[in-house]
Amino acid sequence: MSEDKKPLGSRPKGEPIAEEAVIGATVPMQAVAAEKEVKAALLRAFMGYQKDKLFLLSYMTNGPGEFWKNEKTDLLLALDPEVEKVLWGDFVEDFKTSFEPLDTALEAQLKLRDLKMKERADEYTYQFSYLAKQTGYNDVAQIVRFKRRLPKSLVLKIMMRPEGTPFNIKDWMNATILFDES
Repeated sequence: MSEDKKPLGSRPKGEPIAEEAVIGATVPMQAVAAEKEVKAALLRAFMGYQKDKLFLLSYMTNGPGEFWKNEKTDLLLALDPEVEKVLWGDFVEDFKTSFEPLDTALEAQLKLRDLKMKERADEYTYQFSYLAKQTGYNDVAQIVRFKRRLPKSLVLKIMMRPEGTPFNIKDWMNATILFDES
């Protein structure tokens, strides 16, 4: 009998209903009626790619991309039918061409020039190999660039080892990690 009774006021909790987030903008609308001006703001729900574009643009704040963002946002909010025809892929391509470096090899070369071994050799070799793949340097050029930013004492240890000086970049990287750990 005690099994059938439940405490008063208790009921099973229902699952919360998931709500869909809606990106919208208020579009001011003016109406004049009997010498009184009434201003109302109607919520405009964006459909399809417009919603995605505005969502992406909403995360761009400050910095060099703000002018690009403001221009694209103004175009989307202007209700221009030509802007609505722009597909998501085209929008992303426009975004990439506006913010990606034009010459990735040159960008990698500049980063490689500034790269230098700070604390650990394995971190330096990982960063160096990542950037060197993008530059298109041959093995000899990579070795010259790699040695230039190593500590002098480490370079001397590697060059004075009993096996002799390494001949390719992979051997240089392995020797650097080995002698740095010892």
